[in-house]
Amino acid sequence: MNMTAGAKLPSPAEDLFGVPTRAVALAPRSGLAVTRPDGTVLLSSTIPLEPYAESWNVKLREWALRTPERIFLTESDQHGGRLALTFAETLAAIRCIGAGLLQLGLDQERPLAILSENSIDCALVTLAALWVGVPASPISPAYALKATEFSKLSGVIESLNPGAIFVADGERYGAAVRGACPDAMPVISAGAPVAGHATMRLADLQKIEAGAAEVAANAVITGATIAKIMFTSGSSGAPKPVILPHRMLAANRQQNAQAFRFMLEAPPVMVDWLPWHHTFGGNNNFGFALWCGGTFHIDDGAPTPAGIGRTVKLLAAYPPTFYINTPSGFDALLPHLAGDRTFAGKFFSRLKLMQYGSAVLPVHIWRALDQTAVATIGQRILMVAGLGSTECGPTPVQSTWEQYHRPEAGLPFPGVEIKLVPLHGSWEMRMRGDCVTPGYWRRPDLDAQAFDKEGYFIMGDAVRPLDPGDFAQGLLFDGRISDNFKLSSGTWVQVVKLRSQLIGALAPLVRDAVITGHNRNELGAIGFPDMAFARQLAGEPHTEDDAVLADPALRRWVTNRLAALAGSARGSSERILRFVLAAESPTFDNGELTDKGVAAGRIVRQRRAVVVEGLHAADPKPPFYALQ
Repeated sequence: MNMTAGAKLPSPAEDLFGVPTRAVALAPRSGLAVTRPDGTVLLSSTIPLEPYAESWNVKLREWALRTPERIFLTESDQHGGRLALTFAETLAAIRCIGAGLLQLGLDQERPLAILSENSIDCALVTLAALWVGVPASPISPAYALKATEFSKLSGVIESLNPGAIFVADGERYGAAVRGACPDAMPVISAGAPVAGHATMRLADLQKIEAGAAEVAANAVITGATIAKIMFTSGSSGAPKPVILPHRMLAANRQQNAQAFRFMLEAPPVMVDWLPWHHTFGGNNNFGFALWCGGTFHIDDGAPTPAGIGRTVKLLAAYPPTFYINTPSGFDALLPHLAGDRTFAGKFFSRLKLMQYGSAVLPVHIWRALDQTAVATIGQRILMVAGLGSTECGPTPVQSTWEQYHRPEAGLPFPGVEIKLVPLHGSWEMRMRGDCVTPGYWRRPDLDAQAFDKEGYFIMGDAVRPLDPGDFAQGLLFDGRISDNFKLSSGTWVQVVKLRSQLIGALAPLVRDAVITGHNRNELGAIGFPDMAFARQLAGEPHTEDDAVLADPALRRWVTNRLAALAGSARGSSERILRFVLAAESPTFDNGELTDKGVAAGRIVRQRRAVVVEGLHAADPKPPFYALQ
């Protein structure tokens, strides 16, 4: 099927599954399910995990020797160009920096804390720590830059007890370092020094000659050596310090490489903004390029009005072969793909696969991506997804086939064992394997809660089988167990599915939402609107956000769509009868936004308890919506 530049796109409600996807080499669907007498289901892959190097260090050395001049990393410079680093240059730099870290007395017991945006400097100091056996611990920059007080950062630093901290720039991060770190803690800066703290420059560490100590430290690293300590996003509680040994990072990259076989046929080209303090960006995406000898273009843009232009410019300059993003990232990209055929042509020119993560991809975004690809190149690009967490590599479960716009988790990778435990009409997922963490950094209390008696890690995610009669066909994501709740009738509500349906019904007005109704008679929701689109709907020159959201034209638009959604519900657990649009969006400062860029439902409901009470009042008045 070919479409010209002037061709009309299909209806937004039309699926294009009849249009083939671009050919890409992927592992076949492969699963083995065994049901125990107690009703639990054990699920594994029928494909063996191939032998693999048990450290990223081995792969980095391999590419530096085999392809020394291949570009590994690029980033924007101050003059509108790009800085580039080859594999050989990367290895030489990290050996010197690693020697400097050893001179500071860092080792397995004294980690390196990292406060930095994605950058070549951040990559070098992280890989240097891994090279000499020092645990690298990237911390969310939001705790330092988007917060007005540093209690969360202080808690992270206290639990980590690092031997030193690296900052991208001492001026921007200085207040956070002074507010959260001990005065005696050594500071390494890629930019300005931290006022009031003795600061060494990263550039000076790169001048240190790698010697016998660096060689010896690297030589004793095994798969069990701790590579990273990463903190969970804290969306369901305080951030937890997850131990990631070298074997864990390596096993998951090998598992992914076996699934995405095209990555081994030709080194991937990736353009990525996802933050490295989060496992999706720092382990999955960055790890793909390192493990497969690819080129990773660091995107300093973001899926925001201020940042998406930079992302578009970079994607046009370096069309990716594999593109990974969050649902909000794909959503922000869509207007540029639909409105600029030249850009769309470049973006899709050599793209073989797309993957989403961090949240469920709304169907309307998925369809629009299919439509723009078909309108541009006459083919769809396969979109896949998996399921994971910081504690699991991050991706132990993955799909490699057509998902038909469903939130598939997929099947376990080779070397991963899944245990599915029946739970409220769904299945709780537990797993074990080399890509699963051995536990938490100095938190035996968390370890005791995280694993069952057979050693399976309790993920906290719920899944359902694609085919109830054959679990080996794959799994559907069914939400975070901690997010789900009961109505007063005792009926369980699957929050992730419901949230996705609501956002789809109110797209593109509602960008995020939180479901309410815990122990109440009816379901409700707080929606967070795109105010620019809200003003288009209102059609009146309102200046205040509250006036825009109260506009009769906008309220009619919302009411009609809420009524249609409620009319399609199969029962009280799917029928949203109360709704409100909140002008105040979740942010890092108010604590309602997770590091993944998604509203944290528990925190939103707690902080906006008055709104929740008004939403579920016996006779709610505007700005609340109430359906009968």
